[in-house]
Amino acid sequence: MTHKPHDKPLLGILQGRLIPRKALLELADSLGVFAIAITPDSEIDPQTKTIKNVVAVQGGNTVPLPSVPFPHVVYDMQFSKGKGQKRRKHFREIAKALNAAGSHFINPYNSLGLVNDKVAFGELMSRNGISSPSCYPYSKGSFEKLLSEHESVFVKPVSGNQGFGIITTTRSELGIELMYIIVASCDTEIERRQRWYKPENVFAAIEDIRSDEGWSQSEYFLQPSVDYFPWDGRWTWLRASVQRAGEGRLGVVGIVFNYLHCSEYGGRHDDPQILYAKIAENCDKSAKDIEYACARIALATHQVLEDAIGQKIGELGMDILLDNNGNPHILEANNKQGNLIYWDPQYAGTQNPGGFMNPEFNERAKAMDVNRNKAILQYAEFLAAKALDSGGV
Repeated sequence: MTHKPHDKPLLGILQGRLIPRKALLELADSLGVFAIAITPDSEIDPQTKTIKNVVAVQGGNTVPLPSVPFPHVVYDMQFSKGKGQKRRKHFREIAKALNAAGSHFINPYNSLGLVNDKVAFGELMSRNGISSPSCYPYSKGSFEKLLSEHESVFVKPVSGNQGFGIITTTRSELGIELMYIIVASCDTEIERRQRWYKPENVFAAIEDIRSDEGWSQSEYFLQPSVDYFPWDGRWTWLRASVQRAGEGRLGVVGIVFNYLHCSEYGGRHDDPQILYAKIAENCDKSAKDIEYACARIALATHQVLEDAIGQKIGELGMDILLDNNGNPHILEANNKQGNLIYWDPQYAGTQNPGGFMNPEFNERAKAMDVNRNKAILQYAEFLAAKALDSGGV
């Protein structure tokens, strides 16, 4: 279906230059839904409520569009990692103008500070009876006490940013290992660094790293490791995608298993069933029981956050730790899930470090990614219809 310049897009995606969420645009095109990508080259005109220089998929082909009206709904996937201040400001201005003009957002505009504040998030979970690792103030005394009591301690920025700024400290035979990831160059290459220190030098080393990497101005906190289930000795967690879809229904559209030290990004995706089954061998819960508990805690966390902000949230990525007894613990919620949560065609059928350990998981992962994109489009249609019924955009 070819959309005319005056057609109003259902969905506008704020997502970088070209087009990590192309699969979402392709799905929209196949369903006859008008969706656009808003890039750093796009410009807004608040007077005419139009956006210039956007990108769409039409007839299976990526095409530039010179100008379209403001979309009914906005899916803000623009990350700050590695992007210049000018670019971040540009996208903030676009989002602000779209909100002021009445566009609805998949995640409510400018209201998810509670999700991004990891300390406040942990306190909220604790008040609502949802298991989550404890948070502590960042100080030399607090750090040294926690490290003496736990095998690993995470030094984390209060406002999350795709794992950047986190320094993992772990006791080992070589001393204290520090691990962190940085943007190596041109915001495209990711480098993971590991260093070992004597215990008495660790806090000073952390301060040096924070200063060298430009993280020293960020507010930090400490989080000790829980009794997590290791995979070949590696840190493991699950990412559950919780989304609203048609008629505003809330559900878990997919879960993947991640484990550290396997790729340039610090983690690698795989089939969660292999983790459930392995834990079930060593505890009194079945794999099905563990799977159900993970979905339940993800949904409960989403609901608690909605109740706290008093608005519906369209999509959150829940990071879940499983302990040796098969009990889930919420590590954090992510209001911008990233681009390769489930499946990337360039890795299909391979064992590339950015792909899956088990190539047989590719088709199931692809299906989850389709489900995720379908949920976004269905919820966008729901929000647009609701706005039209009330006389909005």
